[in-house]
Amino acid sequence: MAELDPVQTIAVFAIAAFFIIWYYGAFVYSRRLAARVARELKDAVLALGGTSQIRWFGTGAFRMTTEGATAPFREFSVTVTLRPREMPINWAIGKAQRRQDAALVEASLQKEPKVAFELVDPTTRIGQRRKRAQSVWSPVTIGARNWLLAADDEDRVRRLLESLGPEALLTIMALHVSAGSTPGVAASISVKPTDAAQGLTTIRTLANRLVG
Repeated sequence: MAELDPVQTIAVFAIAAFFIIWYYGAFVYSRRLAARVARELKDAVLALGGTSQIRWFGTGAFRMTTEGATAPFREFSVTVTLRPREMPINWAIGKAQRRQDAALVEASLQKEPKVAFELVDPTTRIGQRRKRAQSVWSPVTIGARNWLLAADDEDRVRRLLESLGPEALLTIMALHVSAGSTPGVAASISVKPTDAAQGLTTIRTLANRLVG
């Protein structure tokens, strides 16, 4: 059996040490990031009323749910998923795919919304995916940001969104309001510091105006 020379041995140990250090550093970072996002979301979710609980899925993902929420919501959930970081190859793939740390908000409404629509930021990964999913989109500018909008009454939706204020949509990457038998709001929001809580505030304000 061939033996490794000293240079090869050092290289093997160096590579092994690199992966161990990377894994540990990414694990600690993801855990702290997830804990910070959970703390920021806690008060906003509890303010919705009803019975709330949190369920963790490993280090970098969790879901907060509320049943019996106060109006305008019936049920509410926030699922946070962090970008994979534990292995360099996974981190590189996620970076290349422009994956972001994000929260998915899903809320059922107690009443039928006045309008139904879908709004996406085409520069984001989710926006690009939704853009490919359907062909009927209209470019709109709200504040200083360019969006794609799909709605039966685009003018009414634009006025509604503009009434939220110029800062309200900053944390939103995608927004979908559905009507019919299962009225609700779904949104993808940023989890950068203070963004997640601000995103929930925006969604609650929007929901109140949709059913008010």
